[in-house]
Amino acid sequence: MYKQLLLIVTLLITIALGAQDAGKASSPSEIQGCLQYTNGHYRLTEDNGTTHQLQSQANKLAKHVGHEVAITGNPAVRTVGTTIQGAASSVKEEQVFRVINVKQIADTCKTSGN
Repeated sequence: MYKQLLLIVTLLITIALGAQDAGKASSPSEIQGCLQYTNGHYRLTEDNGTTHQLQSQANKLAKHVGHEVAITGNPAVRTVGTTIQGAASSVKEEQVFRVINVKQIADTCKTSGN
């Protein structure tokens, strides 16, 4: 019981420190590419093949799936619980791009070779 309480306190402190760091974010940047929705996540794939997992603004993203878009936002890290029932608690960090704004560039995504 003590170990679980200690893990919860440690996780809360980690989240709080991450929130403080998020407040120090640099000015927003823009990425452009094809917006897709797979395995419960929005992803943007740039022309060079770089893929970004997107976070936030699902209501703005949904109507642009399959379109070429420009996304304004900031790189971020989110913590995801990976605990399996009966095992020790664990978490992992995932790189995400926190969405601020979405702008449609084209009705369809570019295909490779264009």
